[in-house]
Amino acid sequence: MKAHIAIVFLLVGPVQVSAQETPDALLTEAVRDCSLWEEGYLHVGERAVMEVDLTGDGRPETLVDTSYLECSATPLSPYCGSGGCALFAFVEDRVFDWQARGWQIIDWDGEPVLLIGRDGGWCGVSSAGYCFEALNWNGETFLTVMPPVE
Repeated sequence: MKAHIAIVFLLVGPVQVSAQETPDALLTEAVRDCSLWEEGYLHVGERAVMEVDLTGDGRPETLVDTSYLECSATPLSPYCGSGGCALFAFVEDRVFDWQARGWQIIDWDGEPVLLIGRDGGWCGVSSAGYCFEALNWNGETFLTVMPPVE
């Protein structure tokens, strides 16, 4: 039966975990989606939900990294694709999301910078390539030099 799940997954593509209003709502949706898939259970890895200061105000915001969510019903991650996994940032009353192949917070002269690993398709090369996007908070949104997604 697991072979059939893998085939369906490859044909349909990754499950879309939508950005909810809160990290708890997002995780509740992921638990529900996984349980609907052959009564699977969701394992939430240690780094799936992280509290980090993204805005530089000294208070933590929440990041949810779906690469650390695993559904027991499938050998493939339903939350990721070949270009990475969904990364959600909950800042004030807004939710931001990116496709990421990893992330780090770096300090740039006292300002936090969210560094996201991206597949090459985001950078104008083949998706097998790898590049980075740097984002910083300006008080209203995240800034980056990457062109806006259309």
